[in-house]
Amino acid sequence: MNSERRERLPVSVSSAVFIEDDQKRLLLLQQAAERKGFRWGPPAGGMESHEDPIMAVLRETKEEIGVGLKLTDLVGVYTVDRGDNASGIGFVFRGRIVSGEITPLEGEIKDYRFFFPSEIEELIAQDMLYKPEYNLSGIQDWLSGRSYPLDAIKRLSVK
Repeated sequence: MNSERRERLPVSVSSAVFIEDDQKRLLLLQQAAERKGFRWGPPAGGMESHEDPIMAVLRETKEEIGVGLKLTDLVGVYTVDRGDNASGIGFVFRGRIVSGEITPLEGEIKDYRFFFPSEIEELIAQDMLYKPEYNLSGIQDWLSGRSYPLDAIKRLSVK
């Protein structure tokens, strides 16, 4: 065993949810910050201390648009090389609204809309998809119907 201690890689972990309406359109939120280019993406955000990816996406969705969710499955887990010795991991879920009405968080979310797949392709062509490093692959997997059971994610406790 090597006695040298390796420096740990900085990793950011985030969660997103793809919410469809009854017409199979995907809910996307427009970012309010000019530095984010007013781009569109699903409800999403970073995981906080003592959260798992499921808890994070439920919290973020409630904060960003004021609704409660029932997650139905996992679309995928995506890793991103952030350069400069950093990486990102993104969990993308599929879910449905079970409580509340969509109310965008002022100052963070400028607008929201349900998009047909062809309209999402237009957003992509116009470079208006937020965090394409995650969302392009996630949307492709969503369109193809990719699905994994939620119990693929295990919350473990350290005693």
